This record gives sequence, structure tokens and C-alpha cells, in this order.
Amino acid sequence: MTTAETTVPSMASTVTTETTPPNTTITTTAIIAPNI
Repeated sequence: MTTAETTVPSMASTVTTETTPPNTTITTTAIIAPNI
């Protein structure tokens, strides 16, 4: 059940990456992937 709680903050980080360059989106996705 803790995994669902971690998914919520990661979704918020993805929103911020949309405003940032595509290079940062790659790094964030790499962080989100292991969390899942």
C-alpha cells in the first residue's frame, strides 16, 4: 500500500518536469521507474 503513496508525489514531479527541459524528464522517469 506504501507504493501507492509514493506514486502520488512522483506524479507531482512529472508535472514540474513538463516545464523543464526534456533532459530532466529523462532523469525523473529513471527515478520513477524503480519506484514502481
